[in-house]
Amino acid sequence: MSLPGFSLGGVLGSRSLRQRSLKRERVRRLCSDCCGGGGGLNNFGRGRGDGDEDFGGDEVFLLPAVVPLEPEEKLEVITTTSIITDLAKCIAGDFLSITGIIQPGDDPHVYEPVPTDSIRIESADIVLYNGFDLEMNLMPLIRNASDNCKQFAVGESVEPMPSCESTDTPDPHVWNDARNAACMVNAISDAFSECDPEHSRIYSRRARRMNKELVELDQWIKKSIQSVPKSKRMLVTTHDAFQYYARAYGLTILGTLMGINTEEQPSAKMMSELISEIRLAKPPVVFFEKTVSPTLIRAVAEDANVDLCDESLYSDSIGPEGMIMSMDCLCA
Repeated sequence: MSLPGFSLGGVLGSRSLRQRSLKRERVRRLCSDCCGGGGGLNNFGRGRGDGDEDFGGDEVFLLPAVVPLEPEEKLEVITTTSIITDLAKCIAGDFLSITGIIQPGDDPHVYEPVPTDSIRIESADIVLYNGFDLEMNLMPLIRNASDNCKQFAVGESVEPMPSCESTDTPDPHVWNDARNAACMVNAISDAFSECDPEHSRIYSRRARRMNKELVELDQWIKKSIQSVPKSKRMLVTTHDAFQYYARAYGLTILGTLMGINTEEQPSAKMMSELISEIRLAKPPVVFFEKTVSPTLIRAVAEDANVDLCDESLYSDSIGPEGMIMSMDCLCA
């Protein structure tokens, strides 16, 4: 079985764009001359500007050559997860300063803030976070930030699925459906355009380009999953992070070792029940995740006499190649 998935969303602060240098105005004119109209977003997200566009063809996107901004001219953007950091950098280019708090390979569920995180958030112009309680330990810092800090929950641009534990608890792992990732791209582009309207055309254009890649990715995943026999389209993972993926691409989640929060350790009873389910269903492989220790899921796979995949899933973090390339094909 192969799993194409994540080995695998106004009022300005103290550095108002209206007070920036004449050099910045020159950049704006260059961008305006080169970029043309704003344009709409693809059919994954809502339309904007000139209306909806279809990005299934061979449209070529040409970005203008512009004069780079000096560091002190850029708005400071703080991002929480490595997934949001990667998307934000792709859209911002050299016009904004992007700093990510949670690094690739780290788990946002259990991340503990350090003193510098508070300083960074307090001094930021923009904070982008997922929402739906993914970054629980960072939320007090974000909520208590100054009024000059604009905050955007980009993951909450998507209608959430309920968690497996409670219908009142939203599942925060929205990006595992490429169509939801496109909504997050749109939300980030909108946030940047609101805070930096001089470059809104560039942000919109870059978002369209990213969404075109996500359309292609979505189609590739669907095609790849179709090559797997229906009886083998099952997922067993460390924690419950792949509901959106399973719904979008026709997989059945046979079971998980933990719920949506990796902070909760499984009991002996939960492990025993999962082992029994695996023995009965006989999935071809069990997956472990990059941000969670594989010790327990390895023990489950061994007791159930099922192979553990050689490659880890990037469930709550990107891989070295970035978000889109982290939707890799894991083979068992």
